[in-house]
Amino acid sequence: MSIETRLKFPIDEVPKYGIFHQINKQIHWIRMPLPMSLNHVNLWTVGDKDNLTLIDTGMQLDDTMKLWKALIKKEKLSIKNVIATHMHPDHIGLAGWFVKKYNSNFSMSRTDYLQCRILSADTGNDVPNDAIEFYIQAGMTKDQIHAFTKRFGFFGSIVHPLPRSYNRLKDGDVIDINGADWLVIDGQGHTMEHLSFFSEELNVFISGDQLLPTISSHVGTFPTEPEANPVEDWIASCHKLSKILPEAVLVLPGHGRPFIGAHKRLKALIDHHETSLEKLHNILKTPKRAVDVFDVLFKREIDDSNIIMATGESLGHLNCLYYRGMIKKSLDQNNQCWYEQS
Repeated sequence: MSIETRLKFPIDEVPKYGIFHQINKQIHWIRMPLPMSLNHVNLWTVGDKDNLTLIDTGMQLDDTMKLWKALIKKEKLSIKNVIATHMHPDHIGLAGWFVKKYNSNFSMSRTDYLQCRILSADTGNDVPNDAIEFYIQAGMTKDQIHAFTKRFGFFGSIVHPLPRSYNRLKDGDVIDINGADWLVIDGQGHTMEHLSFFSEELNVFISGDQLLPTISSHVGTFPTEPEANPVEDWIASCHKLSKILPEAVLVLPGHGRPFIGAHKRLKALIDHHETSLEKLHNILKTPKRAVDVFDVLFKREIDDSNIIMATGESLGHLNCLYYRGMIKKSLDQNNQCWYEQS
């Protein structure tokens, strides 16, 4: 990372899993484990112990529920409100559990609430033909598609059933949490309607996955919306945040350490995707499928464990170039989609 994009990390101590770690009088930091290479998620509470708002919950895992029960008992916490930044299982997985077990109120964006309900309902269902066709067109092999079909519906196993009703939050709302106003800011690309929260009074931005310090959030296209353009949406959302947030705001991210340097990081994220798009465009002098461009976009090895995410991100970037009018696409006799410069 260059000097221009270097961030400040003002909090030296990273809490162990299931510890109530104070950021300031209003805010506490809780880390919970994840069973993947990204091995943790950051959760945030705002308010007093007897009237807490929890932003994000962790994944529905036995270990995480045990940690939550122990923490709530030890610290005598009363979690009155739960807010989900977005619908990914590591952030929303236990929202329904909190509502059911602790009678918490529950809030999130409308689009992500509905999408989470839909994806959770896939558990136990047959794999849609549209999804199989989507990955055939991307160039995946029969074995890779078989691996996908075996895991189809896994989403619902790590998300506790959501409540049948919720409180909708949307872009521009201002919510009062323990006497401080928080501006609700939506972003697109990582999910359809990801929410983040900015308190000008506290100079704090709870970013979820919309702004992370050292990794770029996944931005991909999937079978439910095959013609989506999430990369363009993501870049626009980064520009939007640059206009709203002060550079010196303390960012509390969904993963990684709290940091200062929002503008530097947003610029780096925009530049990262624009550079990837340029590299991708350059290699499309000869036609390629989505699975043929992994080397341009990813430094890590792609295998059956991450090929769905990699294919989605490749298609997201290809769709962006297509909508910018820079490439064209065509199907061959095997129903595989090829992309090349216009």
